Amino acid sequence: MPRKISRKGLVKKLDRLFSIYIRTRHAKEGMVRCVTCKDPLPKHWKEVDAGHFVSRRHYATRWNQQNVHAQCKSCNGFHGGQNYIMGKYIDKTYGEGTADELITMSRQIKKFSNQDLEDLIKQYT
Repeated sequence: MPRKISRKGLVKKLDRLFSIYIRTRHAKEGMVRCVTCKDPLPKHWKEVDAGHFVSRRHYATRWNQQNVHAQCKSCNGFHGGQNYIMGKYIDKTYGEGTADELITMSRQIKKFSNQDLEDLIKQYT
């Protein structure tokens, strides 16, 4: 019988799969642009981050596709995620007020069961 993955292992696996999904969902021939700086030179999806508008520490929005987008390492790491620009991008893409809705949603306590995590892993595999 296969060994059961710990909760920490499930979260780590889901984070990895979700990150790959986010970084590749708008890629063309493997290349993607940062949603915040709009660098005219696209980068390979493996060279960018899955940048969160609302921090990953908030489980209610951690794996929300509207909350996470491809960002260059400079914007995501060195410029704190460019939250203001990311928020404007989110509102433009999904409708005015979406960024505020994500912030409100992030304040809710969301508990994922191991089964919930396994279901999300299947979704992003």
